[in-house]
Amino acid sequence: MTRLVATAGVDFFRVDRSGATRRLLLVAGVLVAVGATSIGAHLVSRLPPDVGHVVSLVGGLVVMVGLILGFGAMAMLLFENVYLLIQEEGVLCHENGKETSIAWAELDAISADATAGVVVFERKGAPPVRWFAGKNAKELRARLDDARRKALHGLLRSDPPRA
Repeated sequence: MTRLVATAGVDFFRVDRSGATRRLLLVAGVLVAVGATSIGAHLVSRLPPDVGHVVSLVGGLVVMVGLILGFGAMAMLLFENVYLLIQEEGVLCHENGKETSIAWAELDAISADATAGVVVFERKGAPPVRWFAGKNAKELRARLDDARRKALHGLLRSDPPRA
């Protein structure tokens, strides 16, 4: 019986964008609440009919903007497919369908630009690859350096799948 074994990764990294999404969802929630309150406000107060219609219209538009912002933020979070996979053979950078595979042997150096949140892979005979890592760029660079050192000595191994 032949078993197919997929190439397993040793370590996996994905950028945490939950803070930005949380802020967008908070703004969207406030917009929906303010819009809904202004829609109902003209019903419980004695405003002239023209002013009441304008308040309701503006409130409805604010609710719509809040809903579009909230659902758009959730969709961006769900549809983003960006990760970095450390493998025995090298590093795989995946950015929304575009994959760049870098073998350990062709890597000259790995550096991190903490202010931009970018990890830079310097390759032999090829242009450098810049990968956005966010605020964890230095930590990721340290993990990559450790994995590279282990891989070059044959010590980097992933756990085999269990039957």
